[in-house]
Amino acid sequence: MKLAADDVARSLRASWQLMARGAEALEDLELTRSGFWRSLVALLPLTLPAVIALLAALRIHAGLPNSAGLFTSPGLALAVFGATLASILAVPALLLALAPHLAQTPRFTAFLIAWNWAGIIAAGLVAVPAAIFAIGWSTPGLALVQTLAFAAIALRLRYCVARAAFGAGSGLAAPVALASIVADYAILRIFGFLVF
Repeated sequence: MKLAADDVARSLRASWQLMARGAEALEDLELTRSGFWRSLVALLPLTLPAVIALLAALRIHAGLPNSAGLFTSPGLALAVFGATLASILAVPALLLALAPHLAQTPRFTAFLIAWNWAGIIAAGLVAVPAAIFAIGWSTPGLALVQTLAFAAIALRLRYCVARAAFGAGSGLAAPVALASIVADYAILRIFGFLVF
């Protein structure tokens, strides 16, 4: 499946615009079966820069020098990549497990496509403070504050995706956003990135 740069740019822009334009921005996404597969295929190459930034920051935090190479600890690299993808895919999987009938609705397809593209944006947002920390431009405390600020933007984006896809009157946006917080926390704990 081919990913054209124009399609990627349009889809990322539409996902970001869900915060300002709401459901109107869904029209700019390809809400078809091939659009779903494109959004899923795009996860791997487009989250890789975020994974590299997060990996570099975690290596420094763990006391491992990045000068030796980012992938000298393959277990950590796989854990960061796995945690990043799991944080994007966990909420849709949870929704399918709790309400399998949703899979048959066009709203769920729209949600999945928008969620995948928004997940790429969210990973990029959280990677910004990680990259700044990894190159030595911030302290661990400042990096944590910056990460929380960018995570708040990512959470708002997730809320807006659910609200646009399922409708404002469905009451699903807040539970989906809350589920994403719980899922992210659980994933960070499972992969050993949180100690509390």
